[in-house]
Amino acid sequence: MSRATSFSRIWNVSPATLDELRREFDNAIGSVSRSVRDSVSSQLPLALWEDEGQVILEFEVPGIAQKDLDIVVESGVLTVSGKRAVPQRVGKLKHNEHRYGEFARRVRLDETLDPTSVAAELADGILTLTVSRRVEAQPVRVVVQTRSASSEQLPGDVSQSNSVPTSEPHQAE
Repeated sequence: MSRATSFSRIWNVSPATLDELRREFDNAIGSVSRSVRDSVSSQLPLALWEDEGQVILEFEVPGIAQKDLDIVVESGVLTVSGKRAVPQRVGKLKHNEHRYGEFARRVRLDETLDPTSVAAELADGILTLTVSRRVEAQPVRVVVQTRSASSEQLPGDVSQSNSVPTSEPHQAE
């Protein structure tokens, strides 16, 4: 006895109805997976690099003109948004995998970054944003000074002062 036959006998469902239920289930699952795929693939692909002084973000925006891009930093969130227009072509569209319409990608900026320092450049379908670190957040290199084994004194070191105290008492005023 097949599973379909045993299921249809237990639940009193005809095999045709069971097949229809399977198709409806497959369509529902397929539409959910398409929706997830579409929402993930409609985001702008992003690459992010950082070093001690800045963060560089690269977004793929092929075919999008500079006038169709908008970049805003508000409350520590950088938003790249825009619109990809449907090209006007002659003839009937037979197949399409391109995404058209409005898009937006948001990136939370670290508090060490200066939101007023964002610089943008568009070249060859890549939008490059550079965000500098705040001056106080950048590392500071400290120069280590050395002194010889003799009693040489470092600049500003008063612990081993060679000065001789004066013989006059110091009076408070």
